[in-house]
Amino acid sequence: MVLYYIRGTGFAGDSLFVSGNGSRKREPEAAPEKRFFVEQQADEEKSRLRRLYGSKRKELSPEWRRRNDPEIRARLRELPAYRETVCAAFFVAWGAEPDLSKLFLEKRTFLPRFSAELESYEMVEITDPKRDLLPGKYGIPEPRPDLPAAPADLLREEVLFVVPAVACTPEGIRLGRGGGYYDRLLAGVKKAPVAVVYSCQIAPFLPCAGHDCRMGAVVTENKTWSC
Repeated sequence: MVLYYIRGTGFAGDSLFVSGNGSRKREPEAAPEKRFFVEQQADEEKSRLRRLYGSKRKELSPEWRRRNDPEIRARLRELPAYRETVCAAFFVAWGAEPDLSKLFLEKRTFLPRFSAELESYEMVEITDPKRDLLPGKYGIPEPRPDLPAAPADLLREEVLFVVPAVACTPEGIRLGRGGGYYDRLLAGVKKAPVAVVYSCQIAPFLPCAGHDCRMGAVVTENKTWSC
């Protein structure tokens, strides 16, 4: 059985491990040098998996993605969490990520914008994608700089986050791009977030750390997992 160290999620100084099937095991706290070694191994494994699953997604042709993105959007619309929410945070597809733009404005719509002051992303409500979006960090369209950032309590209490991933497990463990931006955005949210990926990005297991937010659902073009 493969076990991955989860930082800071044990009890009374214990460390916690998670297996590929989501089961958990408590272990005594390791010495600092041992803990650093385990964390370093997990970071190296995450980098390897990002390359692996990133390359799988890049192999999908634009034509294949155009045919299958509507299936992802349809599955999202069927999710009870999506049907029930008034507010949803989406993302603008970057590279070969699924295109969710046809869902924009079905709900009160929030999109990420990079803040140089915060050195992180903030969420901004838009009402007209053509008017409200401009090229931003990495060339990805973002809300205009004059639009106000959404209040933190609104994001925490009322917004359903629909997020991208490099890979996910059926149990809801998500592997992101590596900047930790979504870990910060998702900290403390009340509504369990939803990850959207293609079926080739479903992993049997992934490293998981204490700051990683578990997904409430994972949606692909041909299946939906409730986590």
